[in-house]
Amino acid sequence: MARKTRYRPEKESDPELDISSLIDVSFLLLIYFLVTSTLRKEETDLSIVLPSQVPTDSPDPIDPIAVKVEADGTITLDGAPISGPRNSTKPDRLPVLRDRLNEYKELADSGGATAMVTIDADDDSKTQRFIDVINALASAKIKNITMTGFSDE
Repeated sequence: MARKTRYRPEKESDPELDISSLIDVSFLLLIYFLVTSTLRKEETDLSIVLPSQVPTDSPDPIDPIAVKVEADGTITLDGAPISGPRNSTKPDRLPVLRDRLNEYKELADSGGATAMVTIDADDDSKTQRFIDVINALASAKIKNITMTGFSDE
């Protein structure tokens, strides 16, 4: 007589997922974005020199100028409003400010003085408008900057 064997189903194992291909793809994407990205010079290394606590013996013969960034995005240069597009995607967002800063830098260099700018930024102003002013200063190669208007929290 033949023996009857009972049917025994195989034990179900936990499903496995091979993620080695996913890791390869993620590293390839990371390398792609690192290689294709570029850093803009005017926003990475500006070489700004802040004034020190020690007073100088010889005052500069040229007066520093004041740039004010209002809460609504208006920028004034020594009290005179500077017009500039607020939502522009062009890298040069404040051409009038840049031109006036270049004239000021040339005047200071011709007189042997140091070009100094005071930036008064409102706490409620947009950060991008402040960065636009810093970029205009960097394009004019003005490195002596004093920042005021920030409140301690």
